[in-house]
Amino acid sequence: MENQIKKLQKQLENNEDPNKLNKYCKLIEKFSEKGGYDIDININTVIEGLKIDRKILNQSYNDLSGGEKTLIQLAKILIKKPDLILLDEPTNHLDIGRIEWLENYIKSFKGASVIVSHDRYFLDKVSNKILDLDDGTGKVYYSNYSEYLEQKKKDFEKQMENYKDQQAIIKRLEEQRKYFAERGMATNSSTLCDRAHSLQTQIDRLKKIAVNKPKEHKKINVEFKEERKSSKRIINVENLSVKAPDGNKILDEISLEIFSKERIAIIGNNGSGKSTFVKSVLKIQELPVQGNIEIGPSVIIGYLPQIITFPKENQTLLEYFEMAAEINEQKARQILANFQFYREDVIRKVGSLSGGERMKVKLAELLQKRINTLILDEPTNHIDIPTKEVLEEALSDFDGTLIFVSHDRYFINKFANKVVEFKNGKATSYIGDYDDYKRKIGYFE
Repeated sequence: MENQIKKLQKQLENNEDPNKLNKYCKLIEKFSEKGGYDIDININTVIEGLKIDRKILNQSYNDLSGGEKTLIQLAKILIKKPDLILLDEPTNHLDIGRIEWLENYIKSFKGASVIVSHDRYFLDKVSNKILDLDDGTGKVYYSNYSEYLEQKKKDFEKQMENYKDQQAIIKRLEEQRKYFAERGMATNSSTLCDRAHSLQTQIDRLKKIAVNKPKEHKKINVEFKEERKSSKRIINVENLSVKAPDGNKILDEISLEIFSKERIAIIGNNGSGKSTFVKSVLKIQELPVQGNIEIGPSVIIGYLPQIITFPKENQTLLEYFEMAAEINEQKARQILANFQFYREDVIRKVGSLSGGERMKVKLAELLQKRINTLILDEPTNHIDIPTKEVLEEALSDFDGTLIFVSHDRYFINKFANKVVEFKNGKATSYIGDYDDYKRKIGYFE
């Protein structure tokens, strides 16, 4: 339509043909009704909100990275302004800034949204209905995620109470049936035998309509073997600088002190240098590092990387774990079973494990080592909520120093007592959790 309008405009410059003018006016009206004049505004709004680098807009889609392709697909959906949007784990490749923009977009979206997500903070912000598929039947809760958890807990307690009450009634009736049956047989009384038969009929009827015992999720018992002795100053970084191959500074003279028992969340946009900082501290950074990094003499670090790989992807899980944890087969099977890897699971190739399974294996491995400092890089990415809860349970009892890179605001609020934001090559510290950080930077929804 836009091309047709431009063509008619050019023709009308030289000849004001009434028919063409009429066609031109109708086309402009139709173009306006269809939202033609809003296209550029909508595109710019989404590009700015999702912070899409304008350099990639003229590139071939096939040349983009996985994260860039996800952003473009998300932008395409939002620009179309459909009646219904279906989003499957939309926050997985987004940093906090993009996630919060998407939250506000969805909240102002006039259509309906159906979202699969393990991002609990995100679900709290955007949802007003939860479909719980946990038991395979699907139950609807008209609430956000936090309210759903409360209601589900109440439903569980109520169902368990009803189950116990019914089981107590059935047990009492069975005792009575047994008494009348035995007395009837002993005294050859048809009246007592009939009474026992009547009670059995009542018991059978009750069992048919009885409340099912609510499913209790088996908790995985996890606990770190902590090395209690630790330096007071865990890590001291002075004037740390790291340059990309093109010469641009990823980190620009960063200085940061981390003390014993601090719980530090490292946040920032994608590409701001968070993982670069962690790898520099751990001395696994491939790029040239300038500056001074000191690790306390008694510090023993456990590291959970963002992308978990195994030295030999064709090894079975059991073979890998025996070697990594330095334990025998029986002990390895016992520990892996505690992380819900049973019989045939342990003979799977480690290369076939999902992201969540890899995290559980690595966590199980870390739990076998004596450490007093944990460094985690995006630990909750690509894992479901029950697996997150396993990790959180282990961390809740960990008394050492915790340093983690994360976009998971729920996780940050649960564990952080300090937030370090990486931006434009610099690092700025804020005391408190993520909500405290938002207040301090003046972010209001």
